[in-house]
Amino acid sequence: MSGAPLRADVVIVGGGPVGSLIAYQLARFGCKPYLIEQDDKKTMTCYGRASTMWPRTIEILDQLDLAERLLQIGVVTRNALHFRDGRRSTGGLMYGSRMDKLGCIFANASRRNTLKTVSPITVRIRDLNKDEPFEVKTKYLIGADGGKSAVRSLTGIPFNGERTMHRWIRMDARVKTNMPNPRCLNSIDSKFHGQILWCPIDDGLTRIGYVFSQALLEKLWNLLSLEFLEVNWFTIYVRYFSGSLLRCMNAINFQGIGQAIAETFTAHDRIFLAGDACHTHSSGSAQGLNTGVHDAVNLAWKLALNILDLGKKSLIDSYNEERKPCVQQVIDNDKVISTLISGQYPPRFEGRKEHPRDILTEWYTDVNIQLFTLGLGISYPTNLLNSASSDPSAATIVPGERGPDVYLVTIGMGDPIRLHQVLKNDAKFHIVVFAGNPSLSRSGLVALKMALEAPTAFTRAFPARRVFRFTTIAAAYGNSTTDVLGMPAFGGGRAYWDAEGCAHGIYGVDEARGAIIVFRPDGWVGCVVALEDVQDLASYFENLLVSEA
Repeated sequence: MSGAPLRADVVIVGGGPVGSLIAYQLARFGCKPYLIEQDDKKTMTCYGRASTMWPRTIEILDQLDLAERLLQIGVVTRNALHFRDGRRSTGGLMYGSRMDKLGCIFANASRRNTLKTVSPITVRIRDLNKDEPFEVKTKYLIGADGGKSAVRSLTGIPFNGERTMHRWIRMDARVKTNMPNPRCLNSIDSKFHGQILWCPIDDGLTRIGYVFSQALLEKLWNLLSLEFLEVNWFTIYVRYFSGSLLRCMNAINFQGIGQAIAETFTAHDRIFLAGDACHTHSSGSAQGLNTGVHDAVNLAWKLALNILDLGKKSLIDSYNEERKPCVQQVIDNDKVISTLISGQYPPRFEGRKEHPRDILTEWYTDVNIQLFTLGLGISYPTNLLNSASSDPSAATIVPGERGPDVYLVTIGMGDPIRLHQVLKNDAKFHIVVFAGNPSLSRSGLVALKMALEAPTAFTRAFPARRVFRFTTIAAAYGNSTTDVLGMPAFGGGRAYWDAEGCAHGIYGVDEARGAIIVFRPDGWVGCVVALEDVQDLASYFENLLVSEA
């Protein structure tokens, strides 16, 4: 090994969607990531990749300016159909956006290397193109290298879980069928063999999934008049097989579906796990990629603020605290879902007389389960980052919850714009002033203006331009911000109209009082204060950000 080591802020092992997304964010936020991947992304097959993005995942990718590019190359279906006994039935998630080959958009971002050994500061890597070892000095190391993670193994983090005997087929095929809407997300009940999952993907192919059963495959052919024109990829969970589909069906020494979670997502204050490296489960509710994206987005901005000497250690400490409970819920849900899809009864439903397919429909029609599955109901616990409001009456939104999206109106042009389009993720906290109806909230607006202009303003304690972005939303309409508010938009930011009061209503802000809602860079609500109590944000940010003093 010769030459001085390379230097990077973060080394990311694994150039799949999760690792690439972390690298993209860190570069976007002004850090220096180094991404390594052992496979040649230009030549490796793109078959068998995750194919589902739920609404919340698309929202947070949109805040990173990625969603539109991905949707342009993906296959999108906005609803889902469920069939039983040859007829459409209730059940199935009614909103989905699906695409394949996610990793391809990041294909040129990674170096083709493989990890050899790890120490807290130095990463030793072998360049597979040159067959030469080299070193990278780094502040942090992230393992996004899949279920058999080398980073997790070398760090000694236990991977706890269990393996069921449920065995599922997954394939990407070009088919002819008499299904009413084959280019839609579908699920089909089989009375004796579990459920069939049907997902349109790119290039006119379809992802088909079903419980390992030769009898079911024959019934599937007959039920849908299904003709396979070509099969581009297939697997039985978890071990891959080569050869014909028939040999695959006859194989007996394969593993079932595994659900596992890392004992911790962080180690030694500088090593992190994300995606399949810290959690694995079935694809029953399409949570793998979505959960990995949530890991990546939760971690990257916290790490970036720390690297840039803007954020305190409490930020990166919150990664494990917030993400592990969410992943555990994914694992717990998956144990139920995968068992029901397989046509069996999970322990919590033992003794029920209904067919498992009826219980699965009941499960998916539960509002809380649907919201969590779609990502819209994912929330984080009260902590330094998600601070309990000093005035609970200021708004009904609760810190730690996802900030709901809502349409606003631009000043002058009067064009509609979504709130999430305004709240881009650039590793800055969004301080959103819900100004209320200025004719009613005038005293609070004046008090806020004076507080922000005072020498003791909380913004003066921090590098405001680098960590804060202000947005003003008024429940009114007019020619200009000054005409309506009687003053410019707060904090030098932009203003938008909410003349119908929709945004104020969704967030539970009284138009006569107004409120300030702090959004974390990733779009979750961090803190809520009354207009008159803006200085309460000083103590909130003191726990998270490095002061200029």
